[in-house]
Amino acid sequence: MAKLIVANWKMNGSFTKIEEDLRTYLQNTTTNANNVVFALPNVYLGLVKCLEIDAGFKLCSQDISKFDNVGAYTGEVSGAMLKDLGIDYAIVGHSERRIYFNEDEDILIKKVNNAINNKITPIYCIGESISVRKSKNYKDFLLNQLELLTKTNVIAKEEIKLVIAYEPIWAIGSGVVPSTEEIVEVINFINAFVQKYLPHAKITALYGGSVSKINAKEILNLPQVDGVLVGGASLLIPDFTSICSYKI
Repeated sequence: MAKLIVANWKMNGSFTKIEEDLRTYLQNTTTNANNVVFALPNVYLGLVKCLEIDAGFKLCSQDISKFDNVGAYTGEVSGAMLKDLGIDYAIVGHSERRIYFNEDEDILIKKVNNAINNKITPIYCIGESISVRKSKNYKDFLLNQLELLTKTNVIAKEEIKLVIAYEPIWAIGSGVVPSTEEIVEVINFINAFVQKYLPHAKITALYGGSVSKINAKEILNLPQVDGVLVGGASLLIPDFTSICSYKI
């Protein structure tokens, strides 16, 4: 089974660039595949429908509202709206959202619930800072982030699909990547937690943080890793195409 490749464009792009890039990806069976996911800025998520593109790849929202109903929530985009656009995934708990927008446990629980309730697969991100990593308490820190999932309605449902992405904050955009041993240790830690506390969930475990065309093959070759969450390299067509081309 092909591993999941998620492109997180963050707050980058324009109508012209995204249209040109998506049409390029459509012409390549490596990138126009159902294991490839594009997390575009929300204002461009409807572009695929507007262009009447017959896409094999999947779409992902970079966020989802904590509010579960329509209403007077200026600027928010609900799970129902995202599903209406045909969105398959939503990123929840990315460190940039936690840091810059002060998203706490209460907010993240609501967002995970809203995604699941609208049949959107959450890509739930966890990761520690360099100070936490050096303190040797990183597993306790990651455990606290994982325990949030047991407080959502995901535990009560069978065959819930959930993606968990390990993105160490110290690796995001830094060019520094954990060793394969460090990646495997955390992925195994995630899987052990899931087996114990989320037995009904079908988990896909990703690694993210300075993934590039140079290191992606080594990371994807790790049997414990189910895919990668790609940031900066996903904005470059040759680089992202190379990452998607690795056949495991």
